[in-house]
Formats: sequence, structure tokens, C-alpha cells
Amino acid sequence: MVGVLVATHGRLAEEFLNSAAMLVGEKEQMSSVCVLPGQSPEEFLELAEKKVEELDTGDGVLALVDIAGGTPNNTMFRLSMTHKIRILTGVNLPMVMYCVMERSDEMTMEELIEALLENGRNEISEFGKR
Repeated sequence: MVGVLVATHGRLAEEFLNSAAMLVGEKEQMSSVCVLPGQSPEEFLELAEKKVEELDTGDGVLALVDIAGGTPNNTMFRLSMTHKIRILTGVNLPMVMYCVMERSDEMTMEELIEALLENGRNEISEFGKR
């Protein structure tokens, strides 16, 4: 199964996983890593690499990050040079919930990425607009 690592500024990644667990339950091979105030990029890199190594059971890791070009994104990109990692930016709660409810052992990295891109985009709308 493709591992999923949610990586954000502040504790947002932890809270995405907490909220998803509250709404739809928990799923194996998912974790979070947060860059916190005062933490150096190298400290964050060490934490992120440890999480990636724990999550990757052979199918790679999909990193769901908050902002393109931010420290979580750049760190995952750096790790992608030596680990099997793909990166999606703009993580939102429906994407994390999809990983809990729909991600399966049979799903390839490509299938998961396409499904998450579609799901994430479909969940962004103006509510109530006629």
C-alpha cells in the first residue's frame, strides 16, 4: 500500500489526521509531520525522513503538503531524490479522508494521485450558489 505523509506548517497536518479519524476512522500507513516555529529546516528534514522510512513498505509514499514552495514541500522534494516520494500540494481534509476511506492495497501511486486530485478539486466550491 502507498504510504501517506501529511506535511504542513504548524500543527495542521496532525489536526487533519485527528479530524479524519473523528469523522471516518483511522488507517494504517498514514502519518503527519509538522514544521514548527523555531525548528530548523535540517531538524524538519530528519523528522520527515524518519516518517518516510516508516511509511514506505515498497510502494512509496505520497506526501500531501500545504503550500507549494514552503518548507514541507521543499523538504519532501529533497527527500524524493533518495526515496520513492510523490508530492501533492494544497492538501485539504476531504483528500485526507479519501486516503482513509478509499485507499487500498491494490491502488497504485498513479491511481491514488489522480483520485486525490479529482476529489480535492471537487470539494472546493461556493456553497449554496444557484
